Amino acid sequence: MLAELALRLITPAGRMTRRLGLLSESTALWARGLRHRKAWAAHHGRCHAVVADVVAALPSRRCAVVLGSGLVRDVPLDLLCAGFARVLLVDAVHLPPVRLRMAFRRKVTLMTRDLSGVMGWLAGQSEERIDPLADLLADASIDLVVSANMLSQLAWPVEDWLEENPERAAAFPVDLPARCIAWHLDDLARFQGRVVLLSDVEMVERDRGGAVIERLDLMRGVALPEPDESWDWPVSPFGEIGGDREAVHRVCAWRNFGGSV
Repeated sequence: MLAELALRLITPAGRMTRRLGLLSESTALWARGLRHRKAWAAHHGRCHAVVADVVAALPSRRCAVVLGSGLVRDVPLDLLCAGFARVLLVDAVHLPPVRLRMAFRRKVTLMTRDLSGVMGWLAGQSEERIDPLADLLADASIDLVVSANMLSQLAWPVEDWLEENPERAAAFPVDLPARCIAWHLDDLARFQGRVVLLSDVEMVERDRGGAVIERLDLMRGVALPEPDESWDWPVSPFGEIGGDREAVHRVCAWRNFGGSV
């Protein structure tokens, strides 16, 4: 807890990033990932393997972009740095441990970006969503885009903000959280390079007997095409959220989302 608090205090983050809970979530994910490194290893290995398979078949490797780079656990960074001239890591929060690691990688650039595009809208600084990827979409040298387990993370901060600000919530579409997910899918489909989509799509909470306590659609009803493969990720093993409960996320992978070649 003290380490998480220290990270929250020293990490550069804007006011809305903090208000939406993105900084707190990032530090909590950092700590949870350390606690459950072994339990999460298979999930990370599957993510790495998907990206590696796609990279091996690419005819050109100029620039790779990782959207939702977070703690850079979901992508094979060494492989990307070895194979591409540039690697862009894009997220709303880059914790100090990540910044320190990347300081020694000359090919890597950290880009701080609201990938939902709605922070300014919620804060009253714009009248609609701002395209968060316009500059990247215009970059013809981007040969690979990886959306790294961030799709499900676009909805809950908006949901929480709308619930906490009911006097302002009426000014926004009631389905704004789901729209944030749909908008990101649209953004991905606009890239000319190869797009890999990795995302957890469902959360299932179970007791030790295997009975389902709760099931949550992390896509908020947004439809997705059939994935190339899927697997279970024990996000919260027994003992994390309760001695007799575990939360497992279903993760799906698309090696060529949108059909770009």
